[in-house]
Amino acid sequence: MIGADALLDPLRTALRDAPADEAELCVHRRRAAVTRYARSQIHQNAASDEIHVHARAIVGKALGVVTTNSLVPEDLRRALAESAETARHLPANDDWPGFAAPEPYGEPRAFDARTADAEATMQAQAIGIICERATTARMRVAGTHHLDLTEDAVANSHGIAAYAPATVAYLRALAQSDVGSGYAEDLASRIEALDPRDVAERAIRKCALDRDRRTLEPGDHEAVFEELAVAEILRVMSLSGLGAQSVREGRSFMSGRIGEAVTGPRFTLHDDALDPRTLAIPFDVEGTPKQRVTLIDRGIARSPVYDRTTAKQMGTRSTGHAADPSRYATGGHAANLTMEGGTATREELIGAVKRGVLITRFHYTNIPDPRSAVMTGTSRDGTFLIEDGRIVAALANVRYTMSALDLFAGIELLGKQRLARDWWSSNGMGSVVSLCPPVKVARATITGSSPT
Repeated sequence: MIGADALLDPLRTALRDAPADEAELCVHRRRAAVTRYARSQIHQNAASDEIHVHARAIVGKALGVVTTNSLVPEDLRRALAESAETARHLPANDDWPGFAAPEPYGEPRAFDARTADAEATMQAQAIGIICERATTARMRVAGTHHLDLTEDAVANSHGIAAYAPATVAYLRALAQSDVGSGYAEDLASRIEALDPRDVAERAIRKCALDRDRRTLEPGDHEAVFEELAVAEILRVMSLSGLGAQSVREGRSFMSGRIGEAVTGPRFTLHDDALDPRTLAIPFDVEGTPKQRVTLIDRGIARSPVYDRTTAKQMGTRSTGHAADPSRYATGGHAANLTMEGGTATREELIGAVKRGVLITRFHYTNIPDPRSAVMTGTSRDGTFLIEDGRIVAALANVRYTMSALDLFAGIELLGKQRLARDWWSSNGMGSVVSLCPPVKVARATITGSSPT
């Protein structure tokens, strides 16, 4: 680990006498270790260590941005000088809110020293447990075990000097037989919180059920969505309407509907990076402390999340939700979603279905209509027919087109919360973490079935 002083000192040094009216340096360091396995054997162990620095400079009201991967003070000074020179050739931005001033922020809660120092042998041991269980069940298994250490730092010419480390431990397993598959995963900030035996048993149990697949007729069906499927639906809501910029521009399902019902009364959603159960740091890329934001309260739209630019435009304060500018536009990004849950067990959720479908997770979900939070895609690795409160058959993967709002308007039962990521985020193409429950809903719109 680099550490607070070693990461912040070169930033402070480079900011002295920066050739700009305002200047800021934001650093993201990520050390990632991944072990991959297939056909019940480890086939790859890889590690990477990357540093990304965004240098921003203001000249007048014009903003210039330059990126680098060096922490050498001279290189950082050069990046600030280049960003200032860029700003001199750009028009003024009258919406510019200024860089943030120092404010106290909470202690990082998503960091575990043992996970930061974990060796590849610990990953191999967990995978070995999964492979042994799959071999006993006469199945083959594939998946990954990720360990990430991140260090984030922000410093600016107004005196901000913020630093936070975080760790992520992630384990997934895809069990396969000659006719079917089953999937399970675990996500935590501590490697010791992962349970490879439970991951193996969940994947194997579903794979054993996945045989003699039937085809579900198109139409509206009762449904049970497990946590991974719910996390995907929440991602759709985040990208299609929980940021202030989309609300301001009329692209959000919240636009013109703040204070109105957008889903049913059993749905409450917060963005809460301060929850000790999630994976987050306590400030955003602008150095603003993150706040808990109630997005939807018992079905009523309450507020989007804000960064500094949209907060100024809309006459409010930043909620600490500025996002990585290399991946997201300005406007606020809801990345730590907490959906309120209930007490129903998995058996009770399934038992409440007269005739319907159980969905483990989704695959390649797209958003054809952000204004209505409409999502479309297919299910994967565990889709089952429920009749009279029992799983009676495996189903071919279903295709669906439905609004996340309509779906959550029909919530009838909620299970216990679990930490989960959507398909895109788990594969490194997004950054939304959800603390969410499995749900039983009255209606999910199935448009067809996939041949595989």
